[in-house]
Amino acid sequence: MRTHFGGISMRMVAAAILVSAATTATASVTFTGHLDWVSSVAFSPDGTQALTGSYDTTAVLWNAATGDAIRAFVGHTSYVYSVAFSPDGATVLTGSDDNTAKLWNASTGLVALTLTGHTNVVGSVAFSPDGTKVLTGSDDGTAKLWDVTTGSVLQTFTGHTGAVYSVAFSPDGTKVLTGSVDGTAKLWTASTGGLIRTLTGHAGVVGSVAYSRDGAKVLTGSYDGTAKLWNASTGALTRTFTGHTSYVYGVALSPTNTMVLTGSDDGTAKLWNVSTGAVIQTFTGHTLAVNSVAFSPKADRVLTGSSDDTAILEAMPAQTGSIVINGNSSTTNSTQVTLALTWGGGWGGLIDKMRFSDDGAHWTAWEPLAATRAYTLPAGEGYHTVRVQYRGLEGSISPAFSDYIRLDTIPPTGSIVINGNASVTTSQSVSLGLTWTDGAGTGVVRMRFSDDGAHWTPWEYPRTPRAYTLPLPNGYHTVRVQYLDAANNYSPVYNDYINLQMP
Repeated sequence: MRTHFGGISMRMVAAAILVSAATTATASVTFTGHLDWVSSVAFSPDGTQALTGSYDTTAVLWNAATGDAIRAFVGHTSYVYSVAFSPDGATVLTGSDDNTAKLWNASTGLVALTLTGHTNVVGSVAFSPDGTKVLTGSDDGTAKLWDVTTGSVLQTFTGHTGAVYSVAFSPDGTKVLTGSVDGTAKLWTASTGGLIRTLTGHAGVVGSVAYSRDGAKVLTGSYDGTAKLWNASTGALTRTFTGHTSYVYGVALSPTNTMVLTGSDDGTAKLWNVSTGAVIQTFTGHTLAVNSVAFSPKADRVLTGSSDDTAILEAMPAQTGSIVINGNSSTTNSTQVTLALTWGGGWGGLIDKMRFSDDGAHWTAWEPLAATRAYTLPAGEGYHTVRVQYRGLEGSISPAFSDYIRLDTIPPTGSIVINGNASVTTSQSVSLGLTWTDGAGTGVVRMRFSDDGAHWTPWEYPRTPRAYTLPLPNGYHTVRVQYLDAANNYSPVYNDYINLQMP
């Protein structure tokens, strides 16, 4: 992976970077300005800044949102192979081909401390979780633990039979993980330098390593074209990620340990589902090898560094979704409704939970996805809005999607009067005087009639007066009416009677 960078001064490099413009798009930001391969990338702890290290001998701090260069860290005399942020984001750490590691003030770009002691390339660096120590891996076959205040070596880890290409701390800082050209990864006790175990299984250089946030798993990437996930306590191999067509140079585990990110000599980066080992998404924006990869703190963005001299930030596709109440009905007479739900977007459409709210402030607990769900509206007549949010596999939360429906549980009322309240008629043909009201409800939309209370006319639009034909024979006849509102509430049955006396 090494090239020569000659004939250009460090001052020229820094100037070129700081006047460079970023190429931005809706879903990605491309960081341009380095004059040689981008060998290492990192996000600041708050996710607002990106850090890159390059074979042009510099590291650069960037605005992660805009892609604008903030400052260059200039002082190494050869390639910068590895970069890292301190846990508080105040310090930048770099490892170089000049056999040193340097600590820099992130705000000023000034060197705070130079760590000297390795006898060959410092190819990998990491901060301890508490920020008091740093770890370096070197082509001299060792890893070293340093005090960030004094610069003194606290521990040297020896045991690999080849260059140490990658290093990482366990989340509690008590263990150290190293990956080597000898094809193995090793776990060590940080305080004593004692070897805990050796992870064997790769058929090539182990060029990158990472610890899971909970410390239960370790991840390795190899020149055999695979990444492997291991049980940190037992050393057992739990999953192999296979799909790249060349060396895997960089690996990262997402904060909740549900996704793996890999970068490869094949020019792609891949996002993987830890549970299934399946590829979630392949990133193809680079034109040469992807040397380094990183997740943002919320895993809603990924950062890749490449031999094409650029770094690219890819943002998670927007989460999409919908909710439809009762098949898109406008009204209901019951608080019990059915929700039809759809979801998508995010990393590879991997949405795993949903939750609901009536007011946008108070939400139900997260629950498994379902395309339909029974739901209870809150009591109270009128319009009710139901909101849904979907949660991505990595914890990202979608916007709230909503639908509304009008709840009307109160039936309409009305009346019927035959022939202006006459007591007798000599004709079967009569006129019905009708009234109806639904108060503040959805409104009366239909009415129907019956002579016996068992057999009814079809529903019809309400109107008054309404001509009606009484049945034979002579005698008393009762006419019944019932009203229906838009929410399908039935009124009581109202009636009037009249005495038919045909000559």
